[in-house]
Amino acid sequence: MKRSSLLLVVSLTMLVVTSCSKDETAPAPATAPAPGAAAAKGPTPVVEGQLPKIPILPGYKYYVGGPLMKKDVHGRFRIASFNGEVEQPPSRGMIFGAKRDGDQMEYRVWGNGVLLGVHRGVMRDGVFWQTYVEGYRSGKLMARENTVNDDTIKRSKTKHEDIDPETGELIRTTESSVSYLPAAMPDDLEDEDEEEEDEGAGNMVPAPGVKPAAPAPSAPVAPVAPAAPKPAGE
Repeated sequence: MKRSSLLLVVSLTMLVVTSCSKDETAPAPATAPAPGAAAAKGPTPVVEGQLPKIPILPGYKYYVGGPLMKKDVHGRFRIASFNGEVEQPPSRGMIFGAKRDGDQMEYRVWGNGVLLGVHRGVMRDGVFWQTYVEGYRSGKLMARENTVNDDTIKRSKTKHEDIDPETGELIRTTESSVSYLPAAMPDDLEDEDEEEEDEGAGNMVPAPGVKPAAPAPSAPVAPVAPAAPKPAGE
């Protein structure tokens, strides 16, 4: 996975974790523990009042439904907007906050009240082109990226910095470049798809109510006359 998309993937995968915390199941009936065995403790429930409050930032709007994606002019999916606007952001779950200033946009992501990421970029043709991002772990900065979108060569060049979340020191720096165009499907995968279609055509099952055609009758075989007996003495 390219580092330019790593921070966004890490942020979005928190949706799975936070969604699990929203499900409330009925407790199983209590059973007496075995003699000398300590009772097992279940997961600590997430209580709204015990979570950090999400700050109300100037110019920000808050959303609980996540980003809505749209293809850009080159065919790549990018963020177009956010869904589920709320007046007061709850601390529980995955929350997005976005601010627009002309064609500039900044959005932040929180998980259970803890900041996960800060993203900045520009809106072009109705979609978000990222230029800067910060990734956080336990509220501490762990990575930073700067991206330059070069329209001349139609490539996005990204400089990624890994940061020690405890000391704030720079650990390493890497650079990458990705085309504006979406990745093409390898030829061998296209060949496999065609082969699967051909194999499927040979194993077709007739539709309900349609009887398969009877096989054509084979041509009659002419009887073979028995050989004449040889004269005695030959």
